[in-house]
Amino acid sequence: MAVEPDVREQQVDVAEPSAKRLIALHNRRFLTFWIAITLALTGLWIRITVQGYLVYDLTDDAFLLGLAGFLSALPVLVLSPIVGVVVDRFDRRTVLLVTQLFMAATMLTLAMLDAFGVLRVEHILILATLAGAASAFDWPARLSIVPNLVRPHELNNAVALNSASFNTARIVGPVIGGVLVGVIGTAACFFLSAAAFLPSIVVLATLTIDRMLPSGKRERPLSTLLSGYRYIWRFPTLRSLLSVDLVPVMFGMSFFALLPAIARDVYGRGSGGLGLLYAADGVGAFLGVMLVAMMTGLRNRGRLVLLGVFFFAVLQIGFAAAPNLALGMALILLLGFTASFYATINDTLIMGMIEDDYRGRVMAVYSTFWGLTPIGYLQAGWIASVWGSQIAIAVNGVIVLIYVLALARWSPGIRRLN
Repeated sequence: MAVEPDVREQQVDVAEPSAKRLIALHNRRFLTFWIAITLALTGLWIRITVQGYLVYDLTDDAFLLGLAGFLSALPVLVLSPIVGVVVDRFDRRTVLLVTQLFMAATMLTLAMLDAFGVLRVEHILILATLAGAASAFDWPARLSIVPNLVRPHELNNAVALNSASFNTARIVGPVIGGVLVGVIGTAACFFLSAAAFLPSIVVLATLTIDRMLPSGKRERPLSTLLSGYRYIWRFPTLRSLLSVDLVPVMFGMSFFALLPAIARDVYGRGSGGLGLLYAADGVGAFLGVMLVAMMTGLRNRGRLVLLGVFFFAVLQIGFAAAPNLALGMALILLLGFTASFYATINDTLIMGMIEDDYRGRVMAVYSTFWGLTPIGYLQAGWIASVWGSQIAIAVNGVIVLIYVLALARWSPGIRRLN
């Protein structure tokens, strides 16, 4: 009889030394990987910031902002089933290395088209789609490789720090992009974003990981894929945790695609204001994830996840009504803090439950939910084009609020998780 995942995850904290904080950073192999990946993600956020600014500057069209986000995220949804099989059947280091090389190449292409003065919106949308295809492999491979770099008692801290790298990049990247776009221009910013991937490429090319390829390598790809879905379906608590990122990501995170419109049309600011909004969200996210990383022996984590989603929805509705940049930055900082706090706890719960042979496939399903963001981006872009960006953000905040209340009512397994 299969053991319920929530029982297994409760055993993870027992092995974690409560006297040590940020213990995973004492592992040199993980530390090197973490620094390099953080730099690469910073480059990614430079591109995201400058790309959003450029699309809106060229078109004045909020719908095209949503469309750019749609095309970036759509490949994640389409490719996620394939990604799970690839990550579990092949060397995760190689998968991640190829992904990083491809993402750097798309940014370099964007930079060169811009530098030669031939860049059009169509080019941006095509390259956003290609970068999204690479991202479909990046997130599951990066999450799945972390347990192969650390010892069991370092896992919770390493997962939290992996999330911290993403949120650190969300602070630094938008600030660099927002400030430099007016100083050195968009093309130079794109070149800089491509160069930021070089350290991770070098590190991954020389990295060794502790992992034996699972027996699933001898299975047919379709059998490997289906066994992953059967594994998830066996455990109701695991399914509930995976669903936590479904509606909050699809609709809640759609506000991010509308920030260029909010910065210019509501707050009357240009790229500098946009960079400040991105950075405020990133600061809050970094503080939230580092709080989780520093808190050893954290209990009642299931309830904290539910409370986090609830407050995220409330803060999103508040952000929609913010009349000026100062209040908007304060609310978006709290949004970032709350989202990263509950999402990091959710990540540690999931990663502590699943077996290594299935980790790539489970993480691919996890990424599939992120791949549903195109629905939210298009929906938010359409509402914004008709009634305005603030109304679009408020509507999606209400959707998330209704969702989390229903989840708390009909998924008691989450509430029982420690």
